[in-house]
Amino acid sequence: MNRTVKNRPHKGRKAGIVSNTNTGKWRKAAAKKAAGLLDWIYPRRCPVCDGLLGKKEQYLCRRCAGKLKPLEEPRCRKCGRPIHSWTEEYCGECGKERHVYDSGFPVYPYHGPVQASLMRFKYSGRQEYAAFYARAIKIYGGERLRKMSPEVLVPVPVHKKKLQTRGYNQAEVLARRLAREMGLPVDTDLITRKKNTLPQKELSPEERRKNLRDAFALSHPGKKLRYRRILLVDDIYTTGSTVDVLAALLKEAGAEEVYFVAVAG
Repeated sequence: MNRTVKNRPHKGRKAGIVSNTNTGKWRKAAAKKAAGLLDWIYPRRCPVCDGLLGKKEQYLCRRCAGKLKPLEEPRCRKCGRPIHSWTEEYCGECGKERHVYDSGFPVYPYHGPVQASLMRFKYSGRQEYAAFYARAIKIYGGERLRKMSPEVLVPVPVHKKKLQTRGYNQAEVLARRLAREMGLPVDTDLITRKKNTLPQKELSPEERRKNLRDAFALSHPGKKLRYRRILLVDDIYTTGSTVDVLAALLKEAGAEEVYFVAVAG
């Protein structure tokens, strides 16, 4: 007598269902291959020397690993830049000028290899540097960021002419990488840059205010913000004038606290 033999599912699996473990392994393998392909098409580079990174070098090459020194304490309680003594609370600039933003910090001093790195990041298309910058901000500024407890990251906007020239806003590229590190959203639709301004560093305080007058505007005036605590993100902190203008706009729209973070300053 012929017997019908029924196909039995493998022990521990239901018939017709693919193992979650196998699916996970396949996804990991596919992601690894995709990452390898991207590295071949767009080779990763060291943010310090711009040399190609090896397979086991995640952010910096071995030769440059010890070259970058973050800013150390004591630091200004307002802008986060170095001060001379632990008995001081604020740097000379923050002691004289009342900022609108609540507080913030850069990670590195703006000179030497960091300055050259940020120039390439800003003007030479080295967007991949943002991964290192974002990790450095989280490592060296983790405690400050936790105290700030921001709800959203907002990159400092660039004028459309600069955006067309560069092809990207370096502050937005950085903000998106930092958002992944922090598990927070990015909002690029709060503020618009209306005027293509001059660089702030060489201007006097009065010239800075004049330069930035009407340079920015709320994208949706009259609409109350849904965020109470906002973290502004930029590549370089110089005078604080830009951050102040943005903080004033955001607070007028309902934000209670506005902070900033930058790679260098």
